[in-house]
Amino acid sequence: MTIPPPPIREQPQPEPTRSPPWWRRNRLALIALVVLIPGTAIGIGWHEWHQYYGFEARPFQPIVVEEDASAELVGATWGPVRGGEIDDLSGFDVPDGAKVIAVGVPVDAGTDGVTCTAPVLVHQASGREWQTARSEMGLLSDSEEPETCVSDEKGDYELIVPFVVPDDVEGPFWVDVWPQEAGGSFLRFTLED
Repeated sequence: MTIPPPPIREQPQPEPTRSPPWWRRNRLALIALVVLIPGTAIGIGWHEWHQYYGFEARPFQPIVVEEDASAELVGATWGPVRGGEIDDLSGFDVPDGAKVIAVGVPVDAGTDGVTCTAPVLVHQASGREWQTARSEMGLLSDSEEPETCVSDEKGDYELIVPFVVPDDVEGPFWVDVWPQEAGGSFLRFTLED
């Protein structure tokens, strides 16, 4: 007689290994995102705020100059300011219902030179501001009639700046000039229309 072989017992199969969930496989990247996204938002926000509102980013302290007077600031002499409405606008691109007020700001930059932005025209009654409109009205830039100060320019010259304003706006105006070296201070000249 033969003895039958013992029955083969099936071995239990190990369960297939599961890969960890997605969030566990990517936990370092997720931690980095949790830290970097708010950090980036805060960094960009601070940079933009500082550029616009930070110390010396914009002038905030006017130095009021009497009418027909000049002032000295950052080693340069500014003024007296002259200006008025331009009557003949033929050849210029000026919209209907608008007028052009041209302003001249004499500058004696001395031997060191000075840097400034283009002057701004401010309506005294309402606080409305106008930027220069030379290129918008079709007037080409001219080195003999600069709109801004550059430190390379030394000696005497005059800033010539045209502003396009609505017809119904009447003076008086302020002409604000900001030399960058002055920090937060700027010159405020009175201009009667």
